[in-house]
Amino acid sequence: MNSRQRRLLRWFLSLCMIPLGGLCAVLLFHLVIMPLFVRRGQETVVPDVRGLPLTEVAPVLTGAVLAKGSITRIVDEHVPAGRVLRQNPPPEFRVKKGREVNLVISLGPAALRVPQLERESLVHARFLLAREGMTVGHIRTVSSQTVPRDQVVAANPAPGSRLSGRSTVDLLVSAGPPRQRFLMPDLRGWDAETAERLFEQSGIRVRRKLWPGSRSGMNRVVEQTPPRGYPIEEGGTVEIVTGG
Repeated sequence: MNSRQRRLLRWFLSLCMIPLGGLCAVLLFHLVIMPLFVRRGQETVVPDVRGLPLTEVAPVLTGAVLAKGSITRIVDEHVPAGRVLRQNPPPEFRVKKGREVNLVISLGPAALRVPQLERESLVHARFLLAREGMTVGHIRTVSSQTVPRDQVVAANPAPGSRLSGRSTVDLLVSAGPPRQRFLMPDLRGWDAETAERLFEQSGIRVRRKLWPGSRSGMNRVVEQTPPRGYPIEEGGTVEIVTGG
């Protein structure tokens, strides 16, 4: 092919490229650029509704041409009950107008239920509370004829109560039956061994002393502490002095 023929071929090809380029431009405009602009007109940006009360969410979504979707409620220790914890799609996400936004709503902190504690030992009551995520608060004791020593008489809040914002339970624990009280008799002149048996049978300890200058073996009571008529409780101690 000579140079003249080559020039003619290039001129012909250039003529063909003009309509081909135009065709490509038309196709690019209709297939890419126009759908992009149309789609942009049908999209909206998802607003951030996290932390809002559920009652305030609908107007915000409506303003963005979106709808409220499914609602799930879960316990959360930090977000107050009734407020949005999470959302899907997330904030600032571009979506088609009219799309639903699914919400997760906080139920607030878990409400703890006080277990049944009455008649449980103090040790077991601690275990039952720990199992429910609670601890023992103040412990007070009270004498009881019916509840054995170291068992729970009552709890505050009462069993079955739901706690929110606190996790301690105060306990009233039995100290057992109240101690018996006696009035101190006049022991002077009594045989010391007889007096000891009398008190020990009543749960009272006896401490003996010998009157100064007296001979050992003299078992008559000459002095006593406390004196006659003085109240003394079970488990207490009296002192007798023997001599003669």
